[in-house]
Amino acid sequence: MSTKVWPHSKGKGVIVAVIDSGVRASHLDLHGQVLSGVDYVHGGNGQKDYSPEGHGTGLASLIAGHGHGAGEQDGIMGVAPDAKILPIGVGEPTQTWAVDKGIRYAVDHGAKVINLSLGQAGTGDPVEEDAIAYAEQHDVVVVAAAGNAGIDEDEYPASYPGVVSVGGVDENAQLWSGSSYGKHLVLMGPATNIVRDSNGSDTQMYKGDGTSYATAFVSGIAALVRSAHPDFTQGQTINYMIKMANPGPGQKGWNDHYGYGIATATVAKNIDPGPKAGPLPQSKRLYSDSSASPSSGSAGGAGNGSGSNSGGSQASSGSSSGSKALVALAGGVALVVFAIVVLVIVLRRRSRRRSAGAGQPPQGGFGPGGPGAGYGGQQPYQPPQQYYQSQPPHAQGGGQYPPNQQYSNLPNYQDPNAR
Repeated sequence: MSTKVWPHSKGKGVIVAVIDSGVRASHLDLHGQVLSGVDYVHGGNGQKDYSPEGHGTGLASLIAGHGHGAGEQDGIMGVAPDAKILPIGVGEPTQTWAVDKGIRYAVDHGAKVINLSLGQAGTGDPVEEDAIAYAEQHDVVVVAAAGNAGIDEDEYPASYPGVVSVGGVDENAQLWSGSSYGKHLVLMGPATNIVRDSNGSDTQMYKGDGTSYATAFVSGIAALVRSAHPDFTQGQTINYMIKMANPGPGQKGWNDHYGYGIATATVAKNIDPGPKAGPLPQSKRLYSDSSASPSSGSAGGAGNGSGSNSGGSQASSGSSSGSKALVALAGGVALVVFAIVVLVIVLRRRSRRRSAGAGQPPQGGFGPGGPGAGYGGQQPYQPPQQYYQSQPPHAQGGGQYPPNQQYSNLPNYQDPNAR
C-alpha cells in the first residue's frame, strides 16, 4: 500500500537541505542523491558526516534514500527517493553560529525544503530568526524538531513563526514520552525504534528514537507535495499537510501534544490550497505591510490558534526519528494514507540543539471535515503499526534496545571497530 504514492510523486525536482553533521554521500543508499553543499565547521562540500553515528546521513536516508542491491531491495528507502539532498555541515555537536549561515545557503542554492533536526531551548536568536524569515520569504518550507526533553518547552528554531514544528509518536500512534510539546507544535511523525543509515561504512545502519527522525519524515512528505504541486507556495504546502494530517488517539482538533495530527501526504485534484501565506503565523521580520500578511485561517477551515514549531534537543544532543513514511498520492480523489509507514527497511536518526513549545495552537485550521479529512472522503483511521515492517530482533537479549545505539543485527551492519 505504501508504494501507491510513488507512481504520482517521488519528490522529483525538489531539493531538501539537511542542515546537520554532514552527509556520507558514498553510502550505497544515497549514491547519486547528495549534491555538493558546504560545511561551515570542517570545510569541504558537506559530503562527509562528522557525527560518530551518522546523524546527518541518517536523516538524508529517511528523506531520500533509494535502497541498494538487486532491485534496490536492501538498505533504506526514504519517503521521497527522487528528491535530492543538499548537505550543509554545522558541526557535531551543532555550532549555533553556523545554523543561520546554513539556512541562507540552502535558500540561495535552490532548496525548497529545509530539515532542521536540531534545536535548543531558550528565547531564540534574532540572527537565526532573520534567516528563517529569509527562507519563508523565498518560498522555502522549514521543518524543525520539537525536541526530546518530553516537556512543555519552547525550542528554537522550531518555535520561530512559520516553522513546521514536529513532535514524535510511537508505533501505536501514541505520543512518544520523549517528545517535547506546546503551543508551537504543528505535526507529528514516527519517533521510536527508527532504523536509518549510519556513518561507519557505506552500508552501515543505526537504530534510535527521537524527534529528529519524525522531522525527516515530515520533510520527505513536504518534498512529495512540492513535487506533485509545484504551484503551491511554501505556506500552501504547509496548509495542505495540516489539512491531510491524521488525528492522534482521541484527537478532535489542534492540541499541544499532537499539534494538528500525524503527518500524511496526499495528492488531490482541484484542491483549494488556501492563501499563499499559509495557516501559520509569519515572522514580523518577514512582512512589512498589511497586504502581505497571512490569513488568519487555513484554506477551507476556521483558525484554531497561533503557533509555530519546536526543535531538537540541547546543543550536543539530537532529536530525530525514522521509519519509512510513504503516503498515498492519488490523481483524482485523495487517498489518505498514514504517513508513518515503512517502505523497504526501517529508518533512523537523532539531532542535537533544542526542545519544544507550549500554549495556544498554531493559527489556521483544518480543512473540511476536521483533521485529516481528505477531499472525497477519508479512509478509516488505522494504527501506524499496520504500516511498519517487522523490526529485526533486538540486539540485546529481549530487553529494550537502547536509543541511538548501533544495531548490530541489522542486514549489512558493519562494526566500525572491526575494521
